Amino acid sequence: MAARKKTPGAEPTKEAARWLGYALGDLATAVSNRQDPAVPNRNAVYMAEQATEKAIKSVILLENEPFDMVHDIDVLAELAPADFPLPVSLEDLAWLADLETTRYPDEFRVTTTDDVDRAIDIAHAVVDAARVHFAARGVADEDLTPG
Repeated sequence: MAARKKTPGAEPTKEAARWLGYALGDLATAVSNRQDPAVPNRNAVYMAEQATEKAIKSVILLENEPFDMVHDIDVLAELAPADFPLPVSLEDLAWLADLETTRYPDEFRVTTTDDVDRAIDIAHAVVDAARVHFAARGVADEDLTPG
């Protein structure tokens, strides 16, 4: 099945801000999950991956560009505009995308707290870079729709 295409709506800036707001919420959840010993590491990693993915998609939407609704953040990063400097390597994004699959029981890799910390660091870097990108386009933090 082909990936569904996401096309910007009538108000791409507001839509992009909503996506970045969701990224901020996902990042807050990842950090909260990391601090709670009862929450499996895989859940914190998943939320960090989701924050990263939504932040990149928000930047693409801010440019009023469509994208395939895929979850490969390294692939999505290649669609980001040239003036959006990725603060992490494509290898970091690929690592995070691969690690995110540990939320399924078929994967036999144990997610460590070091993995969670690295995943959250990557997510923080990408989300913060997206916020700077939005600010440069006149979209302030208070314009972001919390998710």
